[in-house]
Amino acid sequence: MNHPSNENIPSRSFSYHAFNFTFLLLLAVFFISLYTVALLKSNSRITLSAAVERNISCSDAVHRAISSRLTRADFEQINTKSDMSSAQYRSLQSYLNELRSLNSTRYLYTAKRGPGGKPIYLIDGLDLEAPDFAYPGTYLEEEMVPYLEAALSGKTIHSQKIIDTTWGHIFTACYPVIASDGTNDILGALCIEIDMEDTYRSIEAINRSSFGIAAAASMIALLLIVISYFYTKKQKSRELTQQLLLEQTAKAAEAANKAKSTFLFNMSHDIRTPMNAILGYAELARNHLQEPEKIGEYMDKIHISGEKMLSIINNILQFSQIENNQIHIEETSVQTEKNFDSCIVMVQTALEEKQQHFHVTKDISYPYIYIDTTYMSEIVLNILSNAIKYTAKGGTISCALRQEPGETDGWCITEIAITDTGIGISEEFQSHIFESFSRERSSTVSGIEGTGLGMGIVKNLVDLMHGTIEVKSKLGEGSTFTVRIPCRISSREETEPTAFDETAAQTLSGCRILLAEDNDLNAEISIELLTREGLLVERANDGVACLEMLQKAPEDYYDLILMDIQMPIMDGYKATRAIRRFSDKKKAGIPIVAMTANAFTEDKERALESGMNDHVAKPIDMKVLMSVLDEQICGHKGL
Repeated sequence: MNHPSNENIPSRSFSYHAFNFTFLLLLAVFFISLYTVALLKSNSRITLSAAVERNISCSDAVHRAISSRLTRADFEQINTKSDMSSAQYRSLQSYLNELRSLNSTRYLYTAKRGPGGKPIYLIDGLDLEAPDFAYPGTYLEEEMVPYLEAALSGKTIHSQKIIDTTWGHIFTACYPVIASDGTNDILGALCIEIDMEDTYRSIEAINRSSFGIAAAASMIALLLIVISYFYTKKQKSRELTQQLLLEQTAKAAEAANKAKSTFLFNMSHDIRTPMNAILGYAELARNHLQEPEKIGEYMDKIHISGEKMLSIINNILQFSQIENNQIHIEETSVQTEKNFDSCIVMVQTALEEKQQHFHVTKDISYPYIYIDTTYMSEIVLNILSNAIKYTAKGGTISCALRQEPGETDGWCITEIAITDTGIGISEEFQSHIFESFSRERSSTVSGIEGTGLGMGIVKNLVDLMHGTIEVKSKLGEGSTFTVRIPCRISSREETEPTAFDETAAQTLSGCRILLAEDNDLNAEISIELLTREGLLVERANDGVACLEMLQKAPEDYYDLILMDIQMPIMDGYKATRAIRRFSDKKKAGIPIVAMTANAFTEDKERALESGMNDHVAKPIDMKVLMSVLDEQICGHKGL
């Protein structure tokens, strides 16, 4: 057996340690190199993140500066290159251009969905002479469409990486533009693009040199770790701040959504009251078909309830056009007792269903007053409906109308007190009952959720009418709500306009009306009502048919055109403009009256601007329509 010599042992030990040292050294260099490369990559990401954060901060500041100036009109009235001449476009474009030039923003513009749903530019904040300036109606570049679509869906989006476009490397941010009128409609988007060419070159340089500086990285690894630690700590602090801001934004959005949902719920409650009356009286009429007097009575009540429901629906639609949550009070001269009774009629069916005792007292000193009938009815119906809802079957409800002189000459105070023997309201909750969307949790009845539905709306309306409302209540005994509204005193002459008389009816008898109406049901009703008044009616199904019938007719064949607005092929506005351009001056001058469901003031103004002579809103009040026909036809003929 050969034994290893002792002199070889140190050599082996040296080689082993040399190998270990070399291995560990290579391993250390390897890991340090990997760490250095990874650290450089991390630095690349941090550079990008820091640039993105700066750009987000800059974008948010620009957004805050602009958002308050953007209105619904900026998105609805600016659509094509021809709109650039408007003062509205010039003012906002100049402002965007000025704001863009104050910082590193490269592009600043508004956009929305255009025809066919494709995103289009509206107002570009570039200099008008810039070669890449985008006119209103220009389609967005494909790479920017996803960001705009996200904004149009209600999301604020910031690009988290550098976007490579045909015009360079950029950061982009898109914000939804929300309507400030309480509807929360998404009108369009505000987009901001910031140049990131320097950041892009910096990151590329880091990526290229990552392997070249691996050796030097081993010497400064500890320093980089310390720097990274403090930088990460700072980043986390920023993220925490951003998270808090996001949570606050989310809470605000949740509150806004809750307010919207509750508003719609309350409005549906108000609509159901007249609708319930209509359905109830319709059922009663069906059960008394052989009793004309009762049917006539029920029809009158259905008509009253229908008018009230129409007023409420108009009110809801008007909310969508009111900016800054401003509700405008529109006072009209009304008969005090008649206006009060119209509210009582709408709850009679509900009272009968619960077999409740109902007492009404009236102390009317001023039979005619000026008041906003829609809002006054909403106030009374809200309180009455709640009284019925929270009063048990067989309970008692009373409603007292009283008037007294006002503090100023020509004014009076109209007071309505509604008392019930219902479940009552706790003393603690009485101080919160008029807060928006408040409900009493400590007092519930089987099948009833909360109390005071709609009281927030009632309080707001009373305040707008410069009135007061107070509540007195005790749990288990019932409640009394007292509303006091200051009203201008009116007169019978101001309240009841001169009716359309028989002499005028005889004057119109035999006159020929051209009715432009695409809806068969509306046409049938209109023809029947007009024929009963002695008028001759011929129908055109759309604007084009109306033009053809007028052109082919003999001169002075038609005395007037009743023009619907929303019709296929050609609408009422276009048809009217075309008629006014007829070479036959007599036909071109024929009286045209809009008869449409577009019932707002701006709709009437648009009808007149298109060349129409007057405007009557649907559903049609025959007294109003016949008065307008008399005025237009007789005026045109010089009678």
